[in-house]
Amino acid sequence: MRTLKKTTMAKMINPQHTVHRISVIVPRNPFVPDALQGIEHCLAALDVAKLMEWWPGKPHHPHRKAEKVKTIQRSLDWKRVAQIAAYLLQCEITDAPRKLADYFSDFYGAEAGTPGREWPPRVPPVAKFEPSGYPTFSNVLLHVNGATLERTAAQKEEGVAFLKIDEEDAALNFAVIDGQHRINGAYFAVCILRETRPDARWDVPAEVFINLDPPGAPPQRQAQIFIDVNFYQKKVDRSLVADLFPTARGPRDALDAKERAQDIGRKLMLETGPLVGMIQIPGIRYGVPDVVTLATLNSAIEDVLDSLESRGISSLEGQADFLAQYLLAWLNATGRAEGARGAEKLDPDNVAYQGRVIVSLLTLVPACFSVLPRRRPTISDDSLSSVQAWARGILERANLIKNKRFLSKSEFTTKGYLGSGGIARFRDILWAATFSTKRISTRTKPERIAQLASEARARVEADQGLTP
Repeated sequence: MRTLKKTTMAKMINPQHTVHRISVIVPRNPFVPDALQGIEHCLAALDVAKLMEWWPGKPHHPHRKAEKVKTIQRSLDWKRVAQIAAYLLQCEITDAPRKLADYFSDFYGAEAGTPGREWPPRVPPVAKFEPSGYPTFSNVLLHVNGATLERTAAQKEEGVAFLKIDEEDAALNFAVIDGQHRINGAYFAVCILRETRPDARWDVPAEVFINLDPPGAPPQRQAQIFIDVNFYQKKVDRSLVADLFPTARGPRDALDAKERAQDIGRKLMLETGPLVGMIQIPGIRYGVPDVVTLATLNSAIEDVLDSLESRGISSLEGQADFLAQYLLAWLNATGRAEGARGAEKLDPDNVAYQGRVIVSLLTLVPACFSVLPRRRPTISDDSLSSVQAWARGILERANLIKNKRFLSKSEFTTKGYLGSGGIARFRDILWAATFSTKRISTRTKPERIAQLASEARARVEADQGLTP
């Protein structure tokens, strides 16, 4: 039974039980900009069972408009939750799936099917642990609207206060900036411990930010803290934070090519082109397996922005629309365009959507201008047809078409385009076929193909000096 039910009974006896006054430390921070010095934060120890009642957050779901983002929460990895609990208990947890379902169904059971929310938990039967002489973890980072700090002048000077939390206040809203797995893992561990020690309790160390972002506003500052902690300080998979950079920037425009590429990647993921709903962010289980990840796509886009600028395509909308049309032309040319927006899976034999293929095709963006007008290329059916015919010719001359379709996964592997060095060989054959007038023989040595590719790249680079 969830402790909230017992708490509800206590409220009926004593309504003041809904108000909690928790002793906290209020540290000074001279590094915070002057404009943000008025934002209060404190160091606290919070009962993990109460914290679970106040918090369970909604998982993040990408939105094409940064100002519409409501939460930065990543998907919950239940295997990691169980491992943290086993670490704290310093023993293996057996029958983990059932125990997770028992203790968390009141919190997450109703969220089954929500994007980014896996329920019931699918984990191995036994959760193992890493031995430790002092099982604990560092402080979690929380954001709360609706709480207040109460302190006298003397307390303010001493750097202490009371954190006042009213459970019944409609304005109360908790969010976890960093540490959701630790909180859930600690709660799971406490629940198991209570099977033999009913009075067990753990106060988790927490740094609490109060009204860092206004109620209902985009979590701009929370996003920046998440990036600072999880990417700049201890790097995670780039795709896990790739879509948060525009949120952290707020309303300002991109300052450089890297930020512009992030904005274009978000548009291609959520708004325009043949990859909408398919580009992956593994950390929040978004997209379609075996399709390019957002971070990989962003990096490839950044590499071709100068080429777009040289042809007069300089606006965010124009660049995104041109790349969307370009990718559509290529996917049509492969004969394997599935049109599976948001589909759960692709034909496993279809590698046309793989990251190595998509980013390799993007490297040829500068070369595609050879079949488009010298003036600024337009987004039109004629342009789409021109690029599609050009792309089909490259694929055929590179021996990448069989039975009118792009090679199957097994054929792609046989040619050496998967595995070590495969992506370089694949890019070389594409570039070698770009300006070739005939099909490249299958007996052509890799060294000769690399030479042809180098010559083609040099030809395009020389052309980059032309103005539209």
